[in-house]
Amino acid sequence: MLVGSSRNDIDPEILSLFRPKEKIIIASPTGSLPAHLTHYREAIEEDPELKFIYYEAPLVVVKDRLNVLGYDIATAKEAFRSWISEAKKHILENAEELANKDSESRDHMEGHFRKEFGILSSLSPESWIENLKLIHASGLETNEFGRYEGPHEDTAIGYMLSNDWYGYPGYDLFVPLRLAIEAVENSQRLIYDLTDLAWAGYFDYDEDFVEYGLDSLADEYSSKSKTIVLTEGKTDAWVLSETLGLLYPHLQDYFSFLDFENTGFGGGVGNLANVVKAFAGAGIVNNVIALFDNDTAAASACKALEKIVLPSNIAIRHLPELELLKKYPTIGPSGSVDLDVNGMAASIELYFGEDVLRVDGINLIPIQWTGYDKLAKQYQGEVLDKSLIQGRFKEKIARAHNGEEVDWKDLDAVFQLLFSSFLDKNRKIICKRASEYYS
Repeated sequence: MLVGSSRNDIDPEILSLFRPKEKIIIASPTGSLPAHLTHYREAIEEDPELKFIYYEAPLVVVKDRLNVLGYDIATAKEAFRSWISEAKKHILENAEELANKDSESRDHMEGHFRKEFGILSSLSPESWIENLKLIHASGLETNEFGRYEGPHEDTAIGYMLSNDWYGYPGYDLFVPLRLAIEAVENSQRLIYDLTDLAWAGYFDYDEDFVEYGLDSLADEYSSKSKTIVLTEGKTDAWVLSETLGLLYPHLQDYFSFLDFENTGFGGGVGNLANVVKAFAGAGIVNNVIALFDNDTAAASACKALEKIVLPSNIAIRHLPELELLKKYPTIGPSGSVDLDVNGMAASIELYFGEDVLRVDGINLIPIQWTGYDKLAKQYQGEVLDKSLIQGRFKEKIARAHNGEEVDWKDLDAVFQLLFSSFLDKNRKIICKRASEYYS
């Protein structure tokens, strides 16, 4: 299903959703062609040496990438409604301006405005998705001039078919793309065909199109840049970087973790708080997540940060609460007791999974209470045998690399927290573009 097209140049927005390894070049094709290349059949007959070039990625991968950039389905729907609303206002303004002029074509244009206004009024993100499903299922097509002629000609479906990007009136193409994904099966793939551009000599086949696209976007808003994740120590950074590559390899390029090893940067909750202050004062444009442990020391350090007005691109987050930690074995002055250690003793090691924490297969490695924090007004705890836990976790990583299925539930909760950290901020930016464009 063709969603949209661009001519004479690459669309850097769409291309930014791909990675270099997703480029496909087909030289001198023989036999059957992929469905999206069949319209080139006559060109192949004239020149069998022609090469085809396109990018291809699974829709589930593209959906994840869009979500990380802020285009979850709720945001896409809200942004679609905003663009429709602003486009309708623009039509009314044009109609009002036309009414004050003497023109032979005025009646015709007024009729055109009324028709377009009525169709846009009938379009919601939900109806747009359903219409797209019907178009896809029915195989409806346009004529050679890109116009639809048929029983749906004067309906929203006819309007969608006769306009690029199915009648979506905005320039932010991630919005209709995210909605279109809902109209097809997850097993489908997104394809961006660059063959015509390469044939015309605009680009060389060996060029890194993704880099070109990203360079074109380099000066734009921070949501298109890498998100920097700051952690309390090198173990946290290594664990998250390593498991992101296992769980979400297609999202690795969207995040950057502080390199403790090569920079000699000192870890610790106090240092993390100081880095947050430094980044806030330095005017860093990337989105930044300061990920603190889910414990007393972090709660105490963050109280000091509450006095600082942080820019909207810096988010303070704590490792999420886990069900496992609501009744976890602890050792203190009064002996061994199961307690809720969320917010008091949860470091990254407690997110490695029960298979790592239950060394004997039955008992969890306990938390040792270490002291009382006056600022946070609660005790601080620390899991025992951290080196043992970390060693077992490395074994788990190795098993995963060897293809063994392992449980990542608790670490996945951390990633879901990271992925959603700027959802509200990005939603405001995305949904504001329509009013800014038409103002």
